[in-house]
Amino acid sequence: MHKWTIGVVPQGGHTTGSKGSSESKEKSITFRPEKDYNTIDDQKDYEDPDYFYDVGTPSKTSNDRIISPPPVPTSSRPTHIAIHNTTKTATPRWRVILLGVGLFVACFLLVITLFAFFMLQSQGSYSPFDLKSNGDSSKHSQSGNRKSRDMEITPNHLLTLLITKRKVCLFEVTGGNESEGRDLFLRDHIETARLMFHSNLSHAGVPVHPLQFQRFARSQGVDDDCHVILYDRGQMIWSTYAMWIFRLFGHNRVSLLSGGYTGWKNQQERSTQYRTEQNEIARRRLGDFHSSWNDSLIITYDDVFENAEIDEYDIVDAQAKEEYLGLASGALFGHIKGARNIPVEVVYDWGTSQWRDQPQMQAAFSSSALSPKRSVIVYCSTSLRSSMVWWALTRSGYSARIYFGGWPEWVVRAPDDLKILGDSIHNTN
Repeated sequence: MHKWTIGVVPQGGHTTGSKGSSESKEKSITFRPEKDYNTIDDQKDYEDPDYFYDVGTPSKTSNDRIISPPPVPTSSRPTHIAIHNTTKTATPRWRVILLGVGLFVACFLLVITLFAFFMLQSQGSYSPFDLKSNGDSSKHSQSGNRKSRDMEITPNHLLTLLITKRKVCLFEVTGGNESEGRDLFLRDHIETARLMFHSNLSHAGVPVHPLQFQRFARSQGVDDDCHVILYDRGQMIWSTYAMWIFRLFGHNRVSLLSGGYTGWKNQQERSTQYRTEQNEIARRRLGDFHSSWNDSLIITYDDVFENAEIDEYDIVDAQAKEEYLGLASGALFGHIKGARNIPVEVVYDWGTSQWRDQPQMQAAFSSSALSPKRSVIVYCSTSLRSSMVWWALTRSGYSARIYFGGWPEWVVRAPDDLKILGDSIHNTN
């Protein structure tokens, strides 16, 4: 096969169209000397692009190629030293385990702390009676005595609390003429007592808002864990209402001072330890009382109306007998259908300013067909007298609630067949 190339003219080669030997070396087309014909190699040269475009380079045939030497075998001996760290680091799994253990311990300690806190609180708080009674008067009397210690304390007990510096919040509650009540308080009151008006607790017979009461209680230095003791000038009607308000708004450790201010002054004649003071001492410390809503002590019109069908509660009217019968003048008096009349005189002696004995109260409740196994609704016209009957019922082991709307709301809203007026009393069964 004939091959053509641009290059140096070999010896014995044939040139065409040349003008000189020097020019022929660069521009003449020469005929490559013949070699042995090899189809495979010649074909490779023909397909090799360097064959046509590389000038002055030797032909890259199979004979001209440089054979690379074989690779050097790897050494059997290591050329470097691998350093292995034998120290094991903590894996994320161990971190998660340690975090879980820490959280478990923290939760366990929190549960123990809360349990101890509630146990301490329950020791000093008021615990209600078991309403399941078997009719045994001796057991009922014992339970009544235990409740009496929570709801009422004697002057001697109060003196002990003051001498031992217990956490006591003592209030003198007054109502009606506030200016007169303030003058009496500034003239003389039990030592460390603070003045509380009925208007701080209720507006037109309706309890104030819980947050409003919380603000007032805190301004008087009342804390969640203090023992609130209430007294008045002998009426007892103001202090029992204040006690109901305190418990309604979540403060359960509340007691009445037996005999009130009069009982304390009687003890003062026997011992100078029963101290009184004049004027009002400015107290700047704020309490931390948190108000809540105890719906087990209050009931509304809708609940009383529904009770006419389901008969879940016994209803007690705390009005005077003439008002209950509709015989009193000045307003439209009467009572809720099915209500029993228990006036304040049945549970409280106005002459001696003392509560009736427990057997007397229990006899009055039994004669009115009240059972400790059933809850009781108490109402009157302003919630003041009903608070006294509520206190007596609660002290005797009954679960009682106050219908604060009372007769004024019922006579306006209730249907005629559920209210008993003066002329229709004798026609009822």
